[in-house]
Amino acid sequence: MSTACTCPARWRRLYTVIEGMRYKVEPAAADTATSLLFRAWCAGCGAEYGHPFRLGARDLNAA
Repeated sequence: MSTACTCPARWRRLYTVIEGMRYKVEPAAADTATSLLFRAWCAGCGAEYGHPFRLGARDLNAA
C-alpha cells in the first residue's frame, strides 16, 4: 500500500476503521489517542496517512 496520496486534492477525505466500523477522520496538529492506536487512509486512493489525525466532528457525538 502506498503512503503517497495521488488524489487531486491530497488527503481531503480520510478514514480509519475501529472495531469494523469506518469513521471519518481529519488531520490534527498533534497525536491523539486515536492516531496512536489506529491507522488512517485516504478514501480516494487508499494511501496510508502517516500523520496525526482525530475523529471527525460528526463522529464525536454520542448516540
